[in-house]
Amino acid sequence: MVRIAHLPARAVLSVSGADRVSFLQGLVSNDMTAVAPGHAVWTAFLSPQGKWLADFFVFADPEGTRLLLDCDAGQADMLRQRLSRFRLRAQAEIGETGYAVHAAWGGDATMPEGYPAAPD
Repeated sequence: MVRIAHLPARAVLSVSGADRVSFLQGLVSNDMTAVAPGHAVWTAFLSPQGKWLADFFVFADPEGTRLLLDCDAGQADMLRQRLSRFRLRAQAEIGETGYAVHAAWGGDATMPEGYPAAPD
């Protein structure tokens, strides 16, 4: 039997636009070219001095048009604001998705029948 738990302490930001991968590549601690639908990457966002500011998982949406950042809800606003500061001429938009984060375990790894899909 699959069990599902809502994780209210998590939030999801999106990075869209033609430069979304190269934009994040220069700002975070892991390789953003490894992100693909079905393959998430854990990374950290550091200050220019190398101090930890936030860590999060990066997912590619199934359509491949944006990157989704699963982060601590308490850090979402700070992360969005700090990432926006570095946007400059990059064709990248940072926004909030309103998605809820859930964890599933046990049984089949697929979503159970009748469970609502993520909003578009």
